Amino acid sequence: MTNVQATASDSPFIQGRNARLYGKPVSECPYPEGSQERAAWMEAYEEAVVSDPPEKP
Repeated sequence: MTNVQATASDSPFIQGRNARLYGKPVSECPYPEGSQERAAWMEAYEEAVVSDPPEKP
Protein backbone atom coordinates (compact mmCIF):
# COMPACT_ATOMS: atom_id res chain seq x y z
CA MET A 1 0.00 0.00 0.00
CA THR A 2 1.28 3.48 -0.91
CA ASN A 3 1.39 6.17 1.74
CA VAL A 4 0.58 9.37 -0.19
CA GLN A 5 0.36 12.61 1.76
CA ALA A 6 -1.03 15.90 0.55
CA THR A 7 1.23 18.95 0.56
CA ALA A 8 0.34 22.62 0.82
CA SER A 9 0.81 22.97 -2.94
CA ASP A 10 -2.03 20.46 -3.42
CA SER A 11 -4.44 22.94 -1.82
CA PRO A 12 -6.92 24.55 -4.24
CA PHE A 13 -6.15 27.88 -2.54
CA ILE A 14 -2.42 27.60 -3.25
CA GLN A 15 -3.11 26.37 -6.79
CA GLY A 16 -5.32 29.40 -7.48
CA ARG A 17 -2.73 31.82 -6.14
CA ASN A 18 0.01 30.19 -8.16
CA ALA A 19 -2.11 30.22 -11.30
CA ARG A 20 -2.48 34.00 -11.02
CA LEU A 21 1.16 34.57 -10.16
CA TYR A 22 2.24 32.53 -13.20
CA GLY A 23 -0.09 34.45 -15.51
CA LYS A 24 -2.68 31.74 -16.16
CA PRO A 25 -6.23 32.85 -16.96
CA VAL A 26 -9.03 32.33 -14.45
CA SER A 27 -10.67 30.01 -16.99
CA GLU A 28 -8.01 27.40 -16.18
CA CYS A 29 -9.58 26.63 -12.79
CA PRO A 30 -9.78 22.82 -12.78
CA TYR A 31 -12.59 22.55 -10.23
CA PRO A 32 -16.32 22.23 -11.03
CA GLU A 33 -18.80 25.09 -10.57
CA GLY A 34 -20.31 25.17 -7.09
CA SER A 35 -17.55 23.15 -5.41
CA GLN A 36 -15.72 24.29 -2.28
CA GLU A 37 -12.45 23.68 -4.10
CA ARG A 38 -13.45 26.08 -6.90
CA ALA A 39 -14.48 28.72 -4.36
CA ALA A 40 -11.08 28.46 -2.65
CA TRP A 41 -9.23 28.52 -6.00
CA MET A 42 -11.15 31.61 -7.15
CA GLU A 43 -10.68 33.41 -3.84
CA ALA A 44 -6.92 32.88 -3.94
CA TYR A 45 -6.77 33.90 -7.61
CA GLU A 46 -8.55 37.17 -6.85
CA GLU A 47 -6.46 37.87 -3.74
CA ALA A 48 -3.31 37.42 -5.80
CA VAL A 49 -4.58 40.16 -8.14
CA VAL A 50 -5.11 42.54 -5.21
CA SER A 51 -1.70 41.80 -3.72
CA ASP A 52 0.25 42.33 -6.98
CA PRO A 53 2.69 45.22 -6.56
CA PRO A 54 1.91 48.30 -8.65
CA GLU A 55 3.80 48.69 -11.89
CA LYS A 56 6.71 51.10 -11.85
CA PRO A 57 6.48 54.08 -14.20
